[in-house]
Amino acid sequence: MRPLALTLITALVGPLTACVAPIRDLSTGPVAVRTEPADRYRPERLVIAVTLKTRRNLYSIPENYLLRAETYFCDRPKDYVILGLGTIYVPTAEPETPLKSLGESGASNSPDSFGVYTYVVLLDVSRRASPKSQPPEIGFDLAASPRSICVRLKGGGYLEPSVSSNTVKVSDSDIREAFEHVSKAGG
Repeated sequence: MRPLALTLITALVGPLTACVAPIRDLSTGPVAVRTEPADRYRPERLVIAVTLKTRRNLYSIPENYLLRAETYFCDRPKDYVILGLGTIYVPTAEPETPLKSLGESGASNSPDSFGVYTYVVLLDVSRRASPKSQPPEIGFDLAASPRSICVRLKGGGYLEPSVSSNTVKVSDSDIREAFEHVSKAGG
């Protein structure tokens, strides 16, 4: 009787956990500073655009998984810091065109000739500390003091199994170079 129950559970739960495999090949691409236009929540502002690459078509992950980017300072992973909203964007052909989120785009971008899909995550350049929040939120200014940032994709929830990626690092030197490129282009 016990092996039958185990077989039944495996038959019912197995397909649910097998539908969304983990993302294990996430890597970073170019890092750039860009101006994001104002929207109904935020004013026009400078952001850091981090390019992420994977052979996985993220659009194929069901929308109810609420896939998002978790970001934190690599040297202080326990600090409470909001580096960005965690939205994953599909890149556009024109650099000045506003980005569309994975959900808004209606489809993923096409993979390159190697089968690699490209996505973008936006990070705030700076944010004030909020020491009275619970937990206390640390502040930062990546233009003045670049720091390495770790990124991983995560989704899933209460009813569906979770999905996550490997963690990738955006180095402080890549962030510094992105700001140097902007200052050279502007001056």
